[in-house]
Amino acid sequence: MSKTFRSFLLVFAASLLILHLFNNSNGQDIEAFIKIDSASPTKVAIRGRFLKAKANKNLSFLLNYGEISSLGDRISHVQAFDGNDNVVNMRRMVAGEYLADGVFEKWSYQVDLALLKKPLTAAHVSWLDNGGVLMLDDLLPQLGRKTSANIGFDIPRGWVLGTNEKSFGPDLLGINDVENAVFFIDTNYTQSRILPLGKRLELNISGEWLFSDKDAAEMAASIFGEYERLFELAPMGAFVIGIRKFPISAITGSWEADTRGRTVTIVSSDTPFKSQSLQQLHEQFRHEIFHLWIPNGVNLSGNYDWFYEGFALYQSLKTGVAVNRIRFDDYLDTLSRAYDIDKTLGQQLSLIEASKKRWNGDSNTRVYARGMLVAFLCDLALLEKSKGKRSTDDLLRLLYERHRPPNAEEDGNAAILSLLRSHNELAPIIDRNITGSESIDWSGLIKTAGLEAELTDRTTKLKVAAKPQGRQKDLLDKLGYNNWRKLASK
Repeated sequence: MSKTFRSFLLVFAASLLILHLFNNSNGQDIEAFIKIDSASPTKVAIRGRFLKAKANKNLSFLLNYGEISSLGDRISHVQAFDGNDNVVNMRRMVAGEYLADGVFEKWSYQVDLALLKKPLTAAHVSWLDNGGVLMLDDLLPQLGRKTSANIGFDIPRGWVLGTNEKSFGPDLLGINDVENAVFFIDTNYTQSRILPLGKRLELNISGEWLFSDKDAAEMAASIFGEYERLFELAPMGAFVIGIRKFPISAITGSWEADTRGRTVTIVSSDTPFKSQSLQQLHEQFRHEIFHLWIPNGVNLSGNYDWFYEGFALYQSLKTGVAVNRIRFDDYLDTLSRAYDIDKTLGQQLSLIEASKKRWNGDSNTRVYARGMLVAFLCDLALLEKSKGKRSTDDLLRLLYERHRPPNAEEDGNAAILSLLRSHNELAPIIDRNITGSESIDWSGLIKTAGLEAELTDRTTKLKVAAKPQGRQKDLLDKLGYNNWRKLASK
């Protein structure tokens, strides 16, 4: 799980290019050495070599991540060397793309990790400022999917480096998937609190918050347990959740998160009151811990963001009601806001197309808002058809069972649509809103569940009907309408 890494011996710092440290490459693609100097704490110096490819003439870095662009501008002082440490001339084609005059094996460069202007980027790309987050995907050369690496770190004395990556020794890590490798950095031991939550889950908290470490630990363990019960099995491996404050000023109560592999990164501002702080933390955990199962715990590929984001939002709501963290009215209000947001979006796109164009225009909003509404409609349709015996819980459980490793990789959209189409009652939702681009029409399904939508000054309010009948009462109960009574009676 998390390790505290001390500085390498000076003999390694003296080595210009060859990482003699790695006597056993373990079949990795590259080996690299990352150094942070306290005199220039926002810059990292990286050197390394390719272990497998024999005719490299290109050195490419991650240029964009989601809505974040121009990442190549952070790369500088790029040099290339052949196997005998002779310099190979390297030309910059565009920011983050380099072409050598000949074949090279080794390389070195610097990355400027000074804060980007938008605080929300801090959950998604590497940064350093009195601590920070390192994500190897935007630090190391791009070699394609599932790049593996041996990584060494040299960090200032007293700094703390936390991760769940496999350690070969006090300063060595074997990375099986560079794209999903994340490291949390603090500049002193008192900033970083590492809280083991059983054998498989760990919480890495930095900064002062209105909630206590105990609050956060109990909450994370509880939500992880809820999803473990939902899916009836936890993904393989050890997991870490890192919580950091925004390194630059951000709106009170705002937060951003990124779940990669087995690591959750939450970067947040706090709230004015402890009750709000706890509520926000619970929301963060409910959404992000879900992603440890879907999409990170299944072997699916492609752009099926509409499903794993939309259904994550919806399942987060259901879980919040189930554990009495939010009221049923909050559940309905969130769905009402999503409905109004979806209505205001411009060009109509299917969810499949919106996922492909997620970072263009308002597609990202559509993925979340309409994705959640589609999950809600699927839940209603399944509950109504099965008389309360089936719900989206069953869909999620079956999807995970069919596609978790070691099952072979499949296209995400094809696998999910196949699962959904195995239920005839979901066909209209698929054709209208997932593969089709029609507006959301929930009138029939919400009526069967004892709900109604009231429109006032262009604002929709989803509410329970004044006098729901017997079947409607049953479906309301399955949605969590009376859950607070059940919990109160325990």
